[in-house]
Amino acid sequence: MKILCVTSCFSGIVSTYLAAEALHLAGEQLGHEILIETQGSAGSPPFRDTDIEQADGVIFAVDVAVVGRERFTGKPYLEGELAPAIRTPRDLINQLVAHITDETADLVMGESTATETTAVAAVDSSSESGFLAKLFGRGRR
Repeated sequence: MKILCVTSCFSGIVSTYLAAEALHLAGEQLGHEILIETQGSAGSPPFRDTDIEQADGVIFAVDVAVVGRERFTGKPYLEGELAPAIRTPRDLINQLVAHITDETADLVMGESTATETTAVAAVDSSSESGFLAKLFGRGRR
């Protein structure tokens, strides 16, 4: 399968690239074509329209809202935080492939809703998983 992955963290640096590399390597090991778009301060160029059209699905491994999410309208997707993409990238890829295969995958909607945006951007205010904890690396699960 051809799978697109978007990675992004609060700072747009370390975790973004760790997740991108982990997903890329895991995808290759599983025999999938994996393309990565990193978003943030040192982000990569956005996916080409042809890559999006040809993609079987998308993984959003993000700790902040995806920029340009509407580009993926109608594509099967899986969305979650960066930590699982870094720690267990094979599981995420296998989960997306399973949902695509059994046709139970959620599809990206045309416009971001307030719920989608806040669900991704919401942070717990506790000291272990709040904004500063995530920013400085504590509060990862």
